[in-house]
Amino acid sequence: MRPLNQNEGQHRRVWKVLPKFSSVAQTTVTGQPVAERVTGRTFFQFDQTFAEDVATRQVYDQMAKGIVTSVCTGLNGTIFAYGQTSSGKTHTMQGSGTIQEGATGGGGGIVHLAASDIFRHVQSQADRIFLVRVSFLEIYNEDVRDLLTDDNKTLQIREDPRRGVFVQSQEEIVTDFQSLLTILFKGDKSRHVSSTAMNERSSRSHTIFRITIESRKKSEAQGAENEDPNEDGAVLISTLNLVDLAGSESVRHTGATGDRQKEGGMINQR
Repeated sequence: MRPLNQNEGQHRRVWKVLPKFSSVAQTTVTGQPVAERVTGRTFFQFDQTFAEDVATRQVYDQMAKGIVTSVCTGLNGTIFAYGQTSSGKTHTMQGSGTIQEGATGGGGGIVHLAASDIFRHVQSQADRIFLVRVSFLEIYNEDVRDLLTDDNKTLQIREDPRRGVFVQSQEEIVTDFQSLLTILFKGDKSRHVSSTAMNERSSRSHTIFRITIESRKKSEAQGAENEDPNEDGAVLISTLNLVDLAGSESVRHTGATGDRQKEGGMINQR
C-alpha cells in the first residue's frame, strides 16, 4: 500500500496495512483500529501485505524475483499490477513518474529490477549464448497498439496451432540493461495517460512489456569449456510478461467526462 496523500491524510478514517496479520483495515489517521471491524468491509486479509514504508525492492525480492529467475532458466512467467486507480500500480511497476524518471531514483520499479536481474544472469552464464528480444504493447479502448512503432495502427490478435494466441508486434533485440531501458523509454512516451480527480497521471490503457530470452549451450568451437557431451544444442526460449493494468475506477470519484469517461468504461470491462 502506498503512503497516504495530502487529501487522504485529512480524512477521519483511513486504510492502513497491518503487517502482523497480513491485512488491510480501516483505522483512525493515527493508526488506531475502528470499533466496528467487519471482515470484507472494513478489514481484509491477504496472502501477503507490504506496509506503506516498504520499498519496491523488497516487494520485488519477495514477490517477483523468483519468477524472473525461472524465466532466465527457460520457464515463462508473468508479473502484473492490478487494482483501483491511484493505488500505486504504475509506481510499483516503473518507479516514480515516467519509466525514464523512475530509473534515476531508488533503483526504479519492478520493470527496472527485472531487467537488471536478467542481464546479470546473462553475464554469469559464460557457457551459453543469449539473444534477448523485447516488445511493448498497449491495449487502449479495446484496441491493441504497438508502442515501438510510429503509427497508431491497430494490431490484430491472431491464433496459431503452434504459437497459440499472439499479436504480430515489432520486436527489438537488446544487448544490455541500458539498451533495454532505451526501448522502454521510447514506448512509454507513446502510452495514453491523462489527469483525473483521483490521479494526476492516470494510465488510460493496459500495457504489456514482453522480454523474450533465447539461449543455447556454446559449442566447443565457440570456446565453451568442459562441454557436456549429452548437450544436444537445444535452444531454450522463455518470455517474461510485465503488465501494468489501467486502474479500475468510479466516475463518481474520478469526475471523468467525455473521452475520460469512455476510457473508464473500457478499463472497467472484465
